Amino acid sequence: MPGETDLHKTLKKEACRWLFRMGYRCIAAEVRLPPLGIIDSVGTGLFRPYHNYLFIPRDLPQVCFIECKASRADFLRDCSDDGQMSLCLMERERNRRANKRRRFPKRLRQTVGLGKFEACLLQPMANIHYVLAPAGIIQKKDLPPRWGLLSFGEGGINVVVRSEWQECARTEHVEGAIARALTGDIYRADDRAINSVNREIFSQQQRMAEKIRAIKPQVVLAPDPPPLAQTPRSAVQVGPRG
Repeated sequence: MPGETDLHKTLKKEACRWLFRMGYRCIAAEVRLPPLGIIDSVGTGLFRPYHNYLFIPRDLPQVCFIECKASRADFLRDCSDDGQMSLCLMERERNRRANKRRRFPKRLRQTVGLGKFEACLLQPMANIHYVLAPAGIIQKKDLPPRWGLLSFGEGGINVVVRSEWQECARTEHVEGAIARALTGDIYRADDRAINSVNREIFSQQQRMAEKIRAIKPQVVLAPDPPPLAQTPRSAVQVGPRG
């Protein structure tokens, strides 16, 4: 993503690795899911009996969303303001009543003004929701409802707060979005390779320019020539006159 920091890229990679270790097999980063927007890391999978999130004796499909936050300001940006949830619910109720009078009611997608955390509650698409951030940035009291907290440190990712299970999920829709994201990555692979080569060349040029600027000009003067040896007059041989 343009303007993305190296820490945020690292968090997304670690989130995808953590999802794979947890047993998810359909994983992608930067998945576009309207109307929620772009989810940093998404994983889906079918878990065996007693190996699923609820420890129940049957196969259970699971969908997990992970939002990566490199700073506290980035976390607060996705939190909705006070009153926005009530306003959105009032708008949905008004539109639902209007749809009853229509022959072909339209689908409700009212999440205007809500942050990504609250939008996931009104438009449920995943069973498990986590926020991944460096250790010490987000506290337990700051978490939105039903969201869990993953902490990233030197030892890897640790579960600080376990996410609450949400029964409603749209596995087929999420897997289709993952497939579109992975297909787009394949088509953009050549562009990314060329851009990475260009970035490496540019960084080499920058390092070379810094080395050149670090060279201090030095003035080297030629040594003075040695003085001519003066021969004493008595040692001069004078020839005979005439």
